[in-house]
Amino acid sequence: MQWKYFKVVLASAVMLPTALVAREVTTRKNLVPANNAEVEQFPIEDSLKVENALAFHNGIVKMRGYAKRAGASKETFMLTNCSNMHLSSIEIVFRYVDMEGTLIHERRENVVCDLPPYTSRQASVKTFDEGKNFYYYKSKSRKGAIAYDVSIRVLSYNIKVERKD
Repeated sequence: MQWKYFKVVLASAVMLPTALVAREVTTRKNLVPANNAEVEQFPIEDSLKVENALAFHNGIVKMRGYAKRAGASKETFMLTNCSNMHLSSIEIVFRYVDMEGTLIHERRENVVCDLPPYTSRQASVKTFDEGKNFYYYKSKSRKGAIAYDVSIRVLSYNIKVERKD
């Protein structure tokens, strides 16, 4: 019984100093907006006008090396940037069909990437196969798993533009 009281007294002795410490106030009061704040203005150049915007080109992003084993939680593939532009993300449509050509699933994924000009990077997305019953027909299989093929189409890509001062 005395051991129980000793624990309570010890816990109180440890917690009491932390409860008595004054908290730090982080809210600042009486702030006044600066009336003379300079806002940087940039002229709109002809190259930034909508009519001069880049058109989508199919050959800018190439995908190869797709793989997904039965039981895997991710699908992996290689992205190649075939342009002189730095890409920051790519929107892709995945279309999954069984070996008879019947549609299993179709989805859109936005793959965030850092893809400098003329480089390749490995990318991964979470698999559509939450039950882990399917495998890509060119990958390793396991008994009872169902083979599928996938077609991949690039819908859009974002070009990374950085300010250089």
